[in-house]
Amino acid sequence: MKELKYDVLIIGGGFAGASTAFHLAGKGLKVLLVDSKPWNRIGDKPCGDAVSKAHFDRLGMPYPKGEELENKISGIKLYSPDMKTVWTVNGEGFELNAPLYNQRILREAESKGVEIWDQTTAMKPFFENGFVKGAVLYNRRSNEEVAVYSKVLVDATGYSRSVRSKLPQELPIAEDLDEKDADIAYREVLLTRDDIEDHDYLRIFVTQKASPGGYWWYFPKGKNKVNVGLGIQGGMGYPSVHVFYQKYLDSYAPDVDKSRLLVKGGALVPTRRPLYTMVWNGIIAVGDSAYTVNPVHGGGKGSAMISGYCAAKTILNAFEKGDFSAQGLWDMNICYINEYGAKQASLDIFRRFLQKLSDDDINYGMNKKVLKEEDLLEASEKGDLHLSVAEKAMRIIAGLGRPSLLMKLKTVAEYMKNIKQLYYNYPRSPSGLQIWKTQVDSLISEFNMNISK
Repeated sequence: MKELKYDVLIIGGGFAGASTAFHLAGKGLKVLLVDSKPWNRIGDKPCGDAVSKAHFDRLGMPYPKGEELENKISGIKLYSPDMKTVWTVNGEGFELNAPLYNQRILREAESKGVEIWDQTTAMKPFFENGFVKGAVLYNRRSNEEVAVYSKVLVDATGYSRSVRSKLPQELPIAEDLDEKDADIAYREVLLTRDDIEDHDYLRIFVTQKASPGGYWWYFPKGKNKVNVGLGIQGGMGYPSVHVFYQKYLDSYAPDVDKSRLLVKGGALVPTRRPLYTMVWNGIIAVGDSAYTVNPVHGGGKGSAMISGYCAAKTILNAFEKGDFSAQGLWDMNICYINEYGAKQASLDIFRRFLQKLSDDDINYGMNKKVLKEEDLLEASEKGDLHLSVAEKAMRIIAGLGRPSLLMKLKTVAEYMKNIKQLYYNYPRSPSGLQIWKTQVDSLISEFNMNISK
């Protein structure tokens, strides 16, 4: 078997892997990125394809252009289950041709020295003396296995988690995913019979009946093309996502021409807080493999880009210090938590609350303003939910018909604040991880009990 050595081996070329490579490119390291798909399909993942403009600005990533940009977004319209209440949350974003943009980022990284192999699969990681030392790769182009050794391996393999899942299960980074902390998603891209009204606004339909534990989306990709789909909570014994799609498509996308289907596909989406640690000796996990998806709306491209940025920053620091141990890579956790992870953990609490609500609760809460647009905006932007004394009093009047809903909202606000603070107090070394993890688990268990009363 041929043996090769690289400073960094990135397995997976989707948004997280490509972002990592982009930020490492031209920095003097020997970097190899591999992806199992052929070049023209890298980055092709079933998804809503919407990304906030703020992520590009914060991370210094180039804006999509030309055919990469299918639609400019002005905001989101959120519909109550009975469709009688519609909230509008404004905010700039992009509806992408995700593969084209993803491939452009990879080409830019390649032009600065990153080596890229398509049609290449990671067979198994090398794990020696407690360290990940690289992986055995199978290249379908050359029909050969190659042993690639690295100082740092980046697992960007998405929800399959195909590298870290093959590590010894006692390692913290080998943490598994509870099915209930994931959504099963399915979407199709279709042409519409007529031009879409307000095509610069994404539409989200919250309904336990038609998408239990998740929601339907209708994301215009222009004036007469739309990405439409849904996610349902896993591990609950619900019927197949395809059953819900076929049954309710006409309700949420009555204007699509079903004979003009362009793309279809499904995926498992982790919808929880991030991994307790995204690093261990010689390895960093990013993107879906590290559970970086927003727990409430299921969007993962922006947070994947954040994880790639933090991974690259951490790797460069590790090479400066010559330390590739868990401690040497620990800054990855701190960076990600400060940038997004603390908010994500807070939104995990909010997600658990929303999944417990009935359609009647949601209709009542939105219509009577017990739940407000500002709540959604504050939660999505900051992971916070603040209720002042005056605000509580006003909502008590509004929520007289359902006092339990207001009490639950108050409980949610408190636990969101508490878990966010706990994440900001993340341990500064691996030695403190187990105690901190126990505190997080205890807080979530306590919340689950309180919210179920």
